[in-house]
Amino acid sequence: MKLGSRLTAVDLQNRVLEVGGSREALQAVLAVIARGGMPVYDERLGISKAEFGKYLAFQPLLIPTGKTVKLPVTRDASRVTFLDSPALSVLRGLSFDLRTGEVRIPEGFTIKPVSITPSSAPDRTLDIKQAFIWNMKAYNASTQNGVSGQLWLYHLTSGQVVIGYKRMSMIKGIPNDGDLMIAYQR
Repeated sequence: MKLGSRLTAVDLQNRVLEVGGSREALQAVLAVIARGGMPVYDERLGISKAEFGKYLAFQPLLIPTGKTVKLPVTRDASRVTFLDSPALSVLRGLSFDLRTGEVRIPEGFTIKPVSITPSSAPDRTLDIKQAFIWNMKAYNASTQNGVSGQLWLYHLTSGQVVIGYKRMSMIKGIPNDGDLMIAYQR
């Protein structure tokens, strides 16, 4: 997966109809947005150019890349650990405690999750059922290990699970960085 965005008009239609703006101008703007283009302000909308800009937003979007990979893990009753894989090397050594949600990373640190309340807005891009984020900022001068990054896990109502990981790290003074986003169906 990769993260993209698309332009959307949030409540523009309601506002234009509320002020008695032109339906034809509104339909033209919405048609441009639907094709993925950037609409041009039209004064027939009945709102100011500044107000028009407030109703346009870039909405995050998960885009499938079409690549499939085997997700190598070991699992026991309380822990899932990612193994080495050329396509998923950034996940190597990550270990989830299934009881507490804590993540142990190869740099030698353990990070607690933060539960995120998903949006229930009708215009949300992803229908997230449950979400967790692990914010990683740690450094140990004696081992020269450190990490700065973020790991996130989204459980969508469709049953799909999305894992994203972006980090810069150092093990024994050797820097390493990486990022990825993968999705799998339960």
